[in-house]
Amino acid sequence: MAQRRKGERVLGPYPHAGRWRLIVVGPGGEKSRQEYESKKEADRVKVWVTKELQLAEERTIGDAKREYAMYLRNEKQNKPGSVEDTAYRLGMFFAEVGGDGTVIRGLEDEALSSITPKNGAELYGGLRRRKAKSGKQLSVDSHRNILAEAKSFLKWCAGKKWIVGNPLDEVEGVGKRKHGKEQLRIDEARRWQAKAIELADRGEAGAIAAMMCLLMGMRCSEVVSRVVRDLDDEGRLLWIPDSKTLAGRRKLQVPDFLQPYLVGMVKGRSSTSPLFGGEHWRDWPRKWVQRICKAAGVPKVTAHAMRGLHSTLAVDSGITGHAVAAALGHESFKTTAESYAQRDAVASAQQKRVLGVLSGGKLAS
Repeated sequence: MAQRRKGERVLGPYPHAGRWRLIVVGPGGEKSRQEYESKKEADRVKVWVTKELQLAEERTIGDAKREYAMYLRNEKQNKPGSVEDTAYRLGMFFAEVGGDGTVIRGLEDEALSSITPKNGAELYGGLRRRKAKSGKQLSVDSHRNILAEAKSFLKWCAGKKWIVGNPLDEVEGVGKRKHGKEQLRIDEARRWQAKAIELADRGEAGAIAAMMCLLMGMRCSEVVSRVVRDLDDEGRLLWIPDSKTLAGRRKLQVPDFLQPYLVGMVKGRSSTSPLFGGEHWRDWPRKWVQRICKAAGVPKVTAHAMRGLHSTLAVDSGITGHAVAAALGHESFKTTAESYAQRDAVASAQQKRVLGVLSGGKLAS
């Protein structure tokens, strides 16, 4: 492990204008000053920084991020898209944000050991001010999820002994999360499906992808990750061999009226080529769900809400919570058996109930 460079040290705390000042001397003799409300707080920071100078290897935040990405990809075996998402979110967190919510600069080249509990909290404050692509501030769910990613990253860094403890341990997420996404009503879902079929008949593959979220309860990432060989048994089955969790690995029955669309798409193509061709990111089905909402004249909802509606209709039609969880690839309801055959049979029953409701059938009373 690298030793601290000669001359790096922390001086103080010194009383100054009613506060307590620390002076950090850098490797070249440069000095930075920071003041604290109490001597106790200044002493605590001094201990932290001194340990960092003694133990931290010369790693930048960018260096640590790259090694973390390798760990996620090679050891945890996260999917490439998931690793890219994590890197993007960490980039959002480790950035200097101005008072107007715009990014001043990224912190990739800053020392990993420079992150302290105080400036870690300041980074989260900047993230909460940050503007999304729409020009609006990030939602509570967004900035709290990014904070969670940053905490996991720094916890991993602490485990590697690159930093002393997790400087974000005491940073709490701010704001109330939204639980559940707004879903379409049944009549609205029927209008949505009719418009999706109309667009699919015109050759719009995105409409087919969007319908798979509602009719098969699939995640967007699962839709765009499928390859030709995952469509099996002459288009009747769709395999999902890789997913976020073990429970997510399953096979689903393809609704009868979707089969011709999918079979026609893959005809004559390589077994390993993407099911939908090209390279689609997971926001592709999301955009199509909302495009169809607009075309059908129904409230704009998310693709995740369509997956939720699939679950809602199945539960209301009499299927158990265990079965819904299994069909959607969740682990939350513990099934009594781990057999894929049982899970697949349940998924089939669930899809029939959902299709029955959307085709004009009634919910179970």
